[in-house]
Amino acid sequence: MERWWINGQPGRSIDVTDRGLTYGDGLFETIAIRDGRPRFLAHHLDRLSEGCDRLRMARLDRVRLAAEIAAAAEFRHGVLKLVLTRGPGPRGYGLPAASTPTLAWGTVASEPWASGPIRIRWCETMVTANPATAGLKTLGRLDQVLARAEWSQPEVSEGLMTSTEGRLIGGTASNVFLVTGDRLLTPALGRAGIAGVMRRVVLEAARKAGILVCVSDLPPSAVAGASEIFLTNALTGIRPVHALGAHAWSTGPITRLLQARLVAAGVTECAG
Repeated sequence: MERWWINGQPGRSIDVTDRGLTYGDGLFETIAIRDGRPRFLAHHLDRLSEGCDRLRMARLDRVRLAAEIAAAAEFRHGVLKLVLTRGPGPRGYGLPAASTPTLAWGTVASEPWASGPIRIRWCETMVTANPATAGLKTLGRLDQVLARAEWSQPEVSEGLMTSTEGRLIGGTASNVFLVTGDRLLTPALGRAGIAGVMRRVVLEAARKAGILVCVSDLPPSAVAGASEIFLTNALTGIRPVHALGAHAWSTGPITRLLQARLVAAGVTECAG
């Protein structure tokens, strides 16, 4: 069953002049509900607060929002999607002198499942490089929409994207990690891409485990040279990659170690 609230009231409609609709002027979060609780809620609210600062939007009352989200997580397993826009405004790109944000969230129940090895592909559509919004989960994900439209084969679970500057960024809805030697590599996202919540969890787990972590600009060719590759997402945890074109991988020791660390942290999708 899917339910939606707009500014605290049940509903599914917003003002047609809302800047989230007209300009993509806003942010969103996709939060896993597990055992009746929003998983890694503090991390999601950290990113939302940073997004508000960088988009020059007023921050929400974090304590109140956390309580409202927790109350909405009334089922054992599912998803909560939160959308925050600058609210209705006049025509034109200029910021309104005053604005009333629109806060919407919806919940839907789902069945538990395990994140097994997946096949992926390269996307032709690129991620637009823009340091002003890089790392944020802003509205207006047309790059990802067009990239995801490039395939319909059910055996392909995700597509890797590069930036317009030719750098490896991640999947259409995931971050990418590579293992080379004893190092864990993931792309720097200062110019393009989304800094995912599960990416943050994995980086913290890797550093605590003593794994050498390298966050840097990576060329697409780094993928072929990796001994292990996996993708991360707030809803799926770690998904090992077993095939990309002619390249094949097995689930290696660093991936398995991080999966075990995440299971202990409540990411049960990594258990199977």
